[in-house]
Amino acid sequence: MSRKSSSHTDAEGAAPGSSKGRGRKPKPDEQRKARVIQTRVPEDLESTLKQAAESRRMTVSHLIRNVLEDTFTLVDNIVADSSALVEQVSRDAKKVASSVRGEADYHSKVDTAARIDDVDSWQDVILNKTAKCTQCGVQLSRGKRAYRGISTEEISQPVWLCESCIEDL
Repeated sequence: MSRKSSSHTDAEGAAPGSSKGRGRKPKPDEQRKARVIQTRVPEDLESTLKQAAESRRMTVSHLIRNVLEDTFTLVDNIVADSSALVEQVSRDAKKVASSVRGEADYHSKVDTAARIDDVDSWQDVILNKTAKCTQCGVQLSRGKRAYRGISTEEISQPVWLCESCIEDL
C-alpha cells in the first residue's frame, strides 16, 4: 500500500485534502514576503543570533531581516554623506587655491556683501566692455547701463551692479 507524503502542498499552501494547511490561516498575499533566502552559518553565530533575537523578543528571521535592512540603509547614508563631504572639500580646496593665486571668490554671499559694503558711491555708466553684476551675477552687455562702485579703499576687482540690483539697495 503506497502512501502519499503529507509534506506536499497545493498552490495555496494547504496539504491535499486539507482546508487549513498548517493549522493557521495564511496571510493575505500583500503581507507575505516575496522570497526566502537560506544560508549556512557557524554554530557560534547561530547561538549569537538566537540570543539576540530572544532578548529582543523576535524571531531570528525578523532579526536577520532587520539587520540586513538597517545595514543597507546605513551604507546608503554613509555613501550619500561621503559624497556631500567630497563636494564640500572640493569646493573648499578650490577656494583656497584661488585665494593663494590672488583670485577672489565672487560667488560667495559673504564676499559679495563685503565687497558691496566697501563701495562709497555708485557711478551710472554705459559699459564699453562686458561685465558681470556682483550682486546677482547677470551678464552686463557692452552699450548697456550699469553702476560701478567707487571706493576710497583699494578694490582688487571692479564692483558692478545691474539696474535691478541698484534699485534694491
